Amino acid sequence: MAAQEEATQLQESQQTQGVPESRILQARQANASWLTDPTVFAVNRKPAHSNHRYFLGEATEPKQNLDGVWKVNVTQAANVDVENAPFAAADFNDAGFGAINVPEHLQMAGYLKNKYVNVQYPWDGHEDPQEPNVPENNHVAIYRRSFTLDRPLAATLENGGTVSITFHGMATAIYVWVNGTFVGYGEDGFTPNEFDITEALNVDGGNVLTVACYEYASASWLEDQDFWRLHGLFRFVELAAQPRVHVETVQIEADYNPSMAAGTLNATLQLRNANDAATVKAKLRDANGTVVWESTQCANETITLNSGALKNIAPWSAEEPTLYELTVLVVGHDGPLVEKIVQRIGFRTFRIEDGIMKLNGKRVVFKGADRHEFDAKRGRAITRQ
Repeated sequence: MAAQEEATQLQESQQTQGVPESRILQARQANASWLTDPTVFAVNRKPAHSNHRYFLGEATEPKQNLDGVWKVNVTQAANVDVENAPFAAADFNDAGFGAINVPEHLQMAGYLKNKYVNVQYPWDGHEDPQEPNVPENNHVAIYRRSFTLDRPLAATLENGGTVSITFHGMATAIYVWVNGTFVGYGEDGFTPNEFDITEALNVDGGNVLTVACYEYASASWLEDQDFWRLHGLFRFVELAAQPRVHVETVQIEADYNPSMAAGTLNATLQLRNANDAATVKAKLRDANGTVVWESTQCANETITLNSGALKNIAPWSAEEPTLYELTVLVVGHDGPLVEKIVQRIGFRTFRIEDGIMKLNGKRVVFKGADRHEFDAKRGRAITRQ
């Protein structure tokens, strides 16, 4: 089935289920039309989820950083065939490619020229495309990198788990392949783009990751503001493995009642393959490690935690940032620990009363400054320091 026909059938199915067609799109093959279609900003991208820490048994969460030196070739969009993508094949000859660090901007690496504009678009005065189309002078950077799965990730995959890849920051649109298999497309470059690459991976052998990063897409029409136009993979890229039974999302609300000095913990957990687990245990500890609340319940797709009123809770504030630790244990049918979630939380309440902002019942004043995440030499590919 052609990629566009497949995508159209999926959109029609989603509309009958009440899901907006621009929300989710799945495809097995890349399609060049997505670049200029404002309703398509993510293909095969995993839904957003909480960024909580998880452990497999007692081992730390299996992740693998792919930062470092990648191969890259920058060319015009007219020279790139993303639908057949010969450059994405594992055995493609990339000996003529240059080198670039990831994360890094193409401009800072010398592959593109720096551009700064305010309320105009960077192509104004050169071309006159009509939205949502993009200018013909549209650069594409073909990135390639070889990698082998670290053993913790490979072991998770062998035990029925999954592996995803996340691009934490890129501009402006990316097509992604693993070993020649198309795995996803994404815009929204200042938020993570995560794709499931389980089926495309070689568990024990080498793998080749290919990314076609476009300078302009329909999303470029949303960037009418005063800042430097910088492109490429400017935040880190990583692999993450999740076990077959996995807490995908943790949503926590920790409220505080200042008149009673009491806190309330309400949480909702989404558990994947819940039938393969037996119980879910939760414990809340204070800074001294004392258990202040706990619960045990049968594993279900949706787990709800409700603590009720917890007395003598120390509230969180900027002056006294007191944190508690919530630990969630997913236990298998035969008793083994399948997964552990550890999340630090603070109890607080924010209200606007009579036009006054109050934190934990006391007036709060915010002081801050508007800033761009920027470095004179690195652009938006800043270091932690």
